[in-house]
Amino acid sequence: MLLALLLAINQLLTGPSSLRRYLGGLPWYGWAGITIFLAAAGICFAIRDARRARLLLEEPIEKHLDENAQRVQLSKELLEKYDPDGPDYPHPVVIADRCIGCQACVDACPHSVLAMVNNLAVPVARSECMEDTSCQIACPVTPKACIVVNTTKIIKPRPVPTRNEKFMTNVPGCYIIGDVSGTPLIKNAANEGADVIKHIAQELRSAPPEPKAELDVAIIGIGPAGLSAAVLAKQHNLKYVGIERADVLATIVAYPKNKYLFFKPESMPAHGGVRADGAGTQRETLLESWLGTMMSHGVVINEHEECKTVEKGEKREPCSYRARRVVLAVGNRGAPMKLGAPGEGMRIGRNGQSEDKVVYALSNPDDFKQRKIVVVGGGNASVEAVVDLVARRSGNQIEFRAPDEINEVTFVLRTAFTNDVKFLNKQHLYQCIDEGKVKILFDTFIKEIREREVVVADTRTKEETGKIENDYVLALIGGAPPTKFLESIGITIPKS
Repeated sequence: MLLALLLAINQLLTGPSSLRRYLGGLPWYGWAGITIFLAAAGICFAIRDARRARLLLEEPIEKHLDENAQRVQLSKELLEKYDPDGPDYPHPVVIADRCIGCQACVDACPHSVLAMVNNLAVPVARSECMEDTSCQIACPVTPKACIVVNTTKIIKPRPVPTRNEKFMTNVPGCYIIGDVSGTPLIKNAANEGADVIKHIAQELRSAPPEPKAELDVAIIGIGPAGLSAAVLAKQHNLKYVGIERADVLATIVAYPKNKYLFFKPESMPAHGGVRADGAGTQRETLLESWLGTMMSHGVVINEHEECKTVEKGEKREPCSYRARRVVLAVGNRGAPMKLGAPGEGMRIGRNGQSEDKVVYALSNPDDFKQRKIVVVGGGNASVEAVVDLVARRSGNQIEFRAPDEINEVTFVLRTAFTNDVKFLNKQHLYQCIDEGKVKILFDTFIKEIREREVVVADTRTKEETGKIENDYVLALIGGAPPTKFLESIGITIPKS
């Protein structure tokens, strides 16, 4: 075969020019040689691949996974119990016995594969799973309650601050509790607030005195965990200070009116400084109960006071506290992110009162009626706010507000929607746009905020594209996570 090919090439190079034009420059035996060579090579490759496949069946290659990976292999018993008819493609499985109903996996999934059913996460659209794996990463339970099966992806854990069983971080004397520690849910937070103060009180009884410290404990962040800690500190006669950059229980206040708050997991007894027993309660009832507990115990909180840093040393100006122990209950969201536009801090006069022109949360859409509102965002919170300002929800449907209640809304997105926006939220928004209730501007940002209007510009060119008359700007662009603050203190947050 090779000899025929060589002879053909030699004949081509040395033969007459008429032969070089014959069959593209090669005689018949040259083409025959090439054909036989290619056929033989194909047969050799086929035999080799068949042998490799047979060896893999007889002796499978052992898989070596990253030790930090959280790819979970469910046992046959768990699969038969919780995923008996599961498909072969990647999809989430929820172990109901482990699920605490925190909704973290449901919120994390951008494709609406999961939903809350009877206070538990349930896969309702497995065929829509895009192997995102964010649901498993978001699940705070150990061992995981939400597990993506049939995936080949390495699923890294969500980074959370280092702490021990007594809630102390790697920084001596500095404790961390609540959502920022990776433990969500109201009941968990309230319990941790009580437990950490009990540990601190017991430790301080045997610790040597520190004359320079005027306080026993400083509690930073007064949400469910922080308020519970403050109540326990008062009960244990500890000298304390409670610091909150906004209002007490601002996270609860920000929830929509009449929202039902679950106290999960129900199997966990509540023993915090504030009541969290039973299945749950409505937002208003919880606020009345907890604020009443705070008042009855004489708990004092410094509101609208933000902690900039925690460090060892002498007192510093303009305002500082020396405490023997520090409890961080700052939550996981951090301060709302700012637009960075001139005029953002503007206050306007309306109905004889002074109000902020820019609002960073929408707790009650009914507070706004017949207003011109610019909403800035791109995530689920901003999409839901836009819809709620022009319509009311009824299950999976929306009903537009009456003319005397509906607002004139313009939705401004710096680029496009974030990847985690729910399909139903998009559906509702597009319905509002199609009906002319909402105007949407992509690739646009707020260049300047004025008393009665905002100036908008193109994100890419930075050129002004227009002015929008409005009463309020609703900036829902997320919150800055407290990662930098924690790391500045020296707290370790493993990356994987």
